[in-house]
Amino acid sequence: MAEADAFPAAWAGTVAQLLPALADGQLHAPSAPFEVQQDGRLLRIPVRTYYRREQLLACAQLPGDAGAIALCLGTRHHDGHLREHCVAQLLLQQRAWTAPFVVHLCGEYVLEIVERIGAALPAWNAQALARYLRENPAYVATLERRTVSYWSCYYRHRYPVWDDYPGRRTMAALRGLQDLTLR
Repeated sequence: MAEADAFPAAWAGTVAQLLPALADGQLHAPSAPFEVQQDGRLLRIPVRTYYRREQLLACAQLPGDAGAIALCLGTRHHDGHLREHCVAQLLLQQRAWTAPFVVHLCGEYVLEIVERIGAALPAWNAQALARYLRENPAYVATLERRTVSYWSCYYRHRYPVWDDYPGRRTMAALRGLQDLTLR
């Protein structure tokens, strides 16, 4: 799997320059990708990456798109704390092309990440999220099923009422964005 396939074609050169630095000393290649559409282009985003923490954090500090690309790949890292750090940095930016990396975390099991995203959604790039969500309805449905599954398996004891579960609220907020009309 080529990480370059996870980004819009306009960033291919930046990704090609960044990957050697990220790959230096990685534990093993990124895992098989999940596929989504963004602006009519198929993206193949790794489910997990295994970059060395120090390399990833150093690359995330690069200016401009290179740093944002490193953060995106960091949201797929095998270390949940590092995923949370990377998404927190991405949420401070309003880059439409990062939506697939933010949205995917809404369907994962690390509740602290889901809560962070849910809190940031009202101020984030609503039009970009809405466009992305409308392009991927089956994918969004899969994220919703995962959310129910993680609640049932790991969080039902903490949130006995489904409507109180932060993952459900975050997915409901995404569904609300999906209905936004483009201006």
